[in-house]
Amino acid sequence: MIIKLSTLAAAILSTLAIAQDQCNLLPVAVQELPLYSLVLHTLNKTNQTLCERYTPANSTQLEWITILVNLAFTGDYVPLPDLWPANPNGTYQSTGILDPMAVYRDPCYTVTKVNLVPYFNGTYKSNNRNGVPTAINFLDSGSVPALRSNIPAWSPTSNQHHLFTHLYQYIGLILGCTSPSFPKYAGNPSQAQVHRFMDLPAPDMHYFIHNIYDAAVSLGVQGPDLVTHVGDAISIGIALDNVFNKRCSPKQQVATYQSSELQAMCGDEK
Repeated sequence: MIIKLSTLAAAILSTLAIAQDQCNLLPVAVQELPLYSLVLHTLNKTNQTLCERYTPANSTQLEWITILVNLAFTGDYVPLPDLWPANPNGTYQSTGILDPMAVYRDPCYTVTKVNLVPYFNGTYKSNNRNGVPTAINFLDSGSVPALRSNIPAWSPTSNQHHLFTHLYQYIGLILGCTSPSFPKYAGNPSQAQVHRFMDLPAPDMHYFIHNIYDAAVSLGVQGPDLVTHVGDAISIGIALDNVFNKRCSPKQQVATYQSSELQAMCGDEK
């Protein structure tokens, strides 16, 4: 019997935050690894972080992270054909965090409709501004067309530019972008405070993380093998899951130059 790695990976990553669920396929030993070990434990032979390992020689770490995040949000496109041919791994595709008609399929094959767009376009009062739930349009400068042009936004003074440059910095921090030219994360050190009013259901959280995973594999990041169920791409999902998808977990210090703060989102019980 032939098992598609993409199908197996989807099942594994979908269950990251549901350790007690009977459909959980992630090994307990992997669930309990600390954050930075999860990012790096598949790379011991090369002693490289994921960002160092997968940034092409003729590119920069910031460019690689930009393409990764933009792919995750907009779905598959051909960002820079000379550096990244379309879907080098063939069977993996990101449908896009900004797909308003998305569906999420959990490991038990339950299908849930997902639409994250209202959290980004100002429809919901889901942003925390000085403790007040506020509606902010983070797609105010080009939205998907700008992202598919391999930039954060058309205008450097827009809400969209502010959000996506912080996303590049944050994902780069998690994935170990160490180049001196890579910008440090300059956002709020507490993801719990940033996302305080979002109340995201579990399928929405899993869909968000899964699209970052899919985008990474589309760029050639190694997927899971059939023996350990762990690979470089799955480490990305686990690292993100451990930062902000473990309900009411204790404080964590994500950046060494920032304080230890609450990161997890105590979201909707659904």
